Amino acid sequence: MELKRDELQEAIWRLYTKEHEDLGERGALAQLERAREWDLAPTLSAGGVVVFPHAGVADCGHQIAAAVHAALDSGADTVLVVSVLHAFTDEMEQARRRVAAGGEPSAERHWGIQGPGLNRGEEWRQDHALFSWRFFWEIETKRRGISGPRVIERYPYLAGGIPRRCRGSKSCRRSRAMR
Repeated sequence: MELKRDELQEAIWRLYTKEHEDLGERGALAQLERAREWDLAPTLSAGGVVVFPHAGVADCGHQIAAAVHAALDSGADTVLVVSVLHAFTDEMEQARRRVAAGGEPSAERHWGIQGPGLNRGEEWRQDHALFSWRFFWEIETKRRGISGPRVIERYPYLAGGIPRRCRGSKSCRRSRAMR
């Protein structure tokens, strides 16, 4: 049986939408309160990173919410959120397989970093990985009555284990400039 990636992607969006609707604002606020058991803002303030899942909001929402609190409480004026980019087209999946088998990422059309403000593909727009992040961000900034720091979303694809080589990364440009 062939996997229909577009149908899977639509099913995931429906699932996430339903989970958020079921949780509602009251449930989201409860998840945001539960997230206070961790204070991750000092990690970000010290230059560290916070990793959070993109799984079921009922089970993992408090972990995502903890990352939202960390970003808002860190004092940063800009937050960089780096996400996965799922292979929801056959072309992307075949490229992923070629790179996993040792192929050169730079030979692939989708290789690089996507995201708002970049002209390197639009596949990120349909990815679900930051759906819950945005959900909690919106509710928490509304509760605090702030717009929050500027958020930059980035979606590397086909890093091939060497993300600094990914088209669009600063270290990629730096390393080429040093040659």
